[in-house]
Amino acid sequence: MQDKLIGRYGEEIAAAFLQKKGYTILARGYRSYHGEIDLIARKDDVVAFVEVKTRKNQSYLPASAAVGREKQKRILATADRWITEHESCDQFSFDIIEVYTEDKTIRHIKNAFV
Repeated sequence: MQDKLIGRYGEEIAAAFLQKKGYTILARGYRSYHGEIDLIARKDDVVAFVEVKTRKNQSYLPASAAVGREKQKRILATADRWITEHESCDQFSFDIIEVYTEDKTIRHIKNAFV
């Protein structure tokens, strides 16, 4: 599979995972000048900005290792833009979901960065 297709596949799996956990998906692939957020979801009073990383397996590094400081800054700036355009909420979470296709493992890292 091409990287884009693998990424979309992982995002679909992550969205379904969140919905099963009681989240409502508010946006997918939200873009601003600063970057993109894969999923924006709400559960109770918390809006989660979710970066999805999909890998074949965990043999090298965890997929979350690909979300470095620069990527985090772009996500934070994009989230700020979304917040100004949409609803106000006092609680936010910046999460990472790792999807491993080989063994069908999903790992949700809540509050992965701030």
